[in-house]
Amino acid sequence: MEANSYQRQPNFLLIVVDDMGYSDCQPFGGEIRTPYMQQLADNGVCFRHFHTSALCAPTRAMLLSGCDNHDAGLGNMPTAHATNQYMQPGYEGYLNGDVLTLPEILKGAGYHTYMAGKWHLGEQEAWRPHARGFERTFSFLGGGVSHFYDQRALSAYEQPHTKYTEDGKTVENLSEDFYSSEYYTDKMMQYLSEQQDDSPFFAYLAFTAPHDPLQVPDKWLDNYKGTYDDGYDAIREQRLQRMKELGLIPDELSQNEGSGLFNSWDELTGEERREEARKMEVYAAMLENLDWNLGRLFDRLKEMNKYDDTIIFFLSDNGANPKEPHFYAPNTEELIEQEYDNRLENFGKINSFISIGGSWAEVANTPLSYFKLTTYEGGTQTPLIVSGRRMHKRGVVTDQMLHVTDILPTILDYANVSFPRTNEDLKPLYGTSLKPYLQEETKQPIRNNFDVLCFEIAECKAVLKGDWKLIFMPPPYGKGDEWHLYNLKEDIKEENNLAGQFPEKFKELKANWEAYACSVGYIQSNGEPAVQKLGYEEFYRFDPKHRLQEHPKENNASSKGDSPADLVD
Repeated sequence: MEANSYQRQPNFLLIVVDDMGYSDCQPFGGEIRTPYMQQLADNGVCFRHFHTSALCAPTRAMLLSGCDNHDAGLGNMPTAHATNQYMQPGYEGYLNGDVLTLPEILKGAGYHTYMAGKWHLGEQEAWRPHARGFERTFSFLGGGVSHFYDQRALSAYEQPHTKYTEDGKTVENLSEDFYSSEYYTDKMMQYLSEQQDDSPFFAYLAFTAPHDPLQVPDKWLDNYKGTYDDGYDAIREQRLQRMKELGLIPDELSQNEGSGLFNSWDELTGEERREEARKMEVYAAMLENLDWNLGRLFDRLKEMNKYDDTIIFFLSDNGANPKEPHFYAPNTEELIEQEYDNRLENFGKINSFISIGGSWAEVANTPLSYFKLTTYEGGTQTPLIVSGRRMHKRGVVTDQMLHVTDILPTILDYANVSFPRTNEDLKPLYGTSLKPYLQEETKQPIRNNFDVLCFEIAECKAVLKGDWKLIFMPPPYGKGDEWHLYNLKEDIKEENNLAGQFPEKFKELKANWEAYACSVGYIQSNGEPAVQKLGYEEFYRFDPKHRLQEHPKENNASSKGDSPADLVD
């Protein structure tokens, strides 16, 4: 490393993995071998309280814009829009023009900007990553797809945006040796190697692993054979103990018994146990393969003498995924059985479609409750590692509350680049810079007890303020007519609803929710699916002329259950 290296602007590598559970990787207590993620942790800081959206596209919108998902165009997740939300401001279904993106800002400041991986923020040409600030791109435009060359969509509804593009042009065919994690990494290394000057870079590597379908190259398939044969509780307990040893959770914390929505290991037949264990073996192999690819990229950066000048952010976009293959409309169990080869011996291979399911998703999120799709901590709290020689902070941090929108202002702060303030129509940033904390320039907390973070997607809602959390969950994971209040400092697992005991705190956080909902233009769903009115192909055109309600019902910040008396334990 050159003696004056630290006088230059740093490079940034932003790594996002898809649907990884809270305790899956080694630095957060997992048994899955992830030595390069551990390397990041050893040379950086692991944050215990980092929050995202409960779903992937809204998280990505917030990550790249620094704004709330409703301000950025992902007020709901395509294709979940109701007829009164479709194409309304903030509900466009793609990263809208009311926000600037991180690559747009950095590119204007002299950075090279590269992307490889999942986009999920708009399929049409004007919304693709090359049109939103990325100089070189190889991107998957949709939400999920086969990890091999066949480009098989998750369902018919997903087909319109199941496409790959390179530098803005659709890629019709992939090579037969294509595997998502390896190819994304290859492309990122190519773009970095082809850079002709010494300007700094911003690289966004967005893996589709370990999102279902669970698939991995054959040579990785048996790396975890037998590891999960003892079932859910055994792995959950092992992870819990490792997390205590790492200082992530209190020593007295007991095992999370789960939601009770899924069968226990004892209730499964022998064949069902073999299938469940094999699913988790494939999932673990996907993450180990992903980590191996990180090692290849880190080695390339070191060969280029750029690793020491690079600040690396590593996160998952939401909690572990409980969805089964038939969840993706209009799939059915019968269709999956007919169209895929889901025999045990074909698990993880091309033409299989398996998922870890709800029981393993709860284990993956140990010690948190629930999973992706919900605003319980298991849905919105994910691992965050910030690493690099250019930052000072090290270790495990358990007493700071962070949000995914903090990443953009942090990177701009390190790059010494100001957020453009010339356009009054731009939406305000929701996050705050972590740089003073990471550089140990201040002893002040990142957020204090008066700062508020709010979340909403698909009518799943939450408010975080100090140690307190207010949450509203519609069916099937809630009753849809009640808010619950938890003290997360004393109740990480969100088991003890305190709404009746602390009515004033309940009202305070409910008022915070209402102010937030008004400020971001939240529109309460009328329950009528827009995709059923339009058809899925027309839905994905996101054409304003198909706005199904010109003037939606008055934005409704409230929901049933406005008082503790309405709550049922």
